[in-house]
Amino acid sequence: VISALNQVCLMIKGRDRPVIAKKLRDEFGVDFSLLLRLLPNVSVLFPELISPAMSVEVGEAMNARSVCFTLLRFVRVVSSPRHPIMLFLDDMQWADSTALDVIHTILSDTM
Repeated sequence: VISALNQVCLMIKGRDRPVIAKKLRDEFGVDFSLLLRLLPNVSVLFPELISPAMSVEVGEAMNARSVCFTLLRFVRVVSSPRHPIMLFLDDMQWADSTALDVIHTILSDTM
């Protein structure tokens, strides 16, 4: 799921890019480093904000609830009725319970 959403960042193009970038900045604010740790490709939306000197704390572990909430916030920003996200998830029989919880939370979101 994380890999698929990371690829979504690379697919955001055209005039939607600045709009989505602003929405992500507004939504995440000081929590932007959490999003960047999970989805490093989000940096393509913010070339002016991401510098080589900006460090991302890779060693610090994120709990499953934090990962789930961060991904849910990302999906809420980048998807809309006009531009839905469609993910094809293969080999779900190999998913662990945490991955299934993340998928369930994203699919069950009603906002």
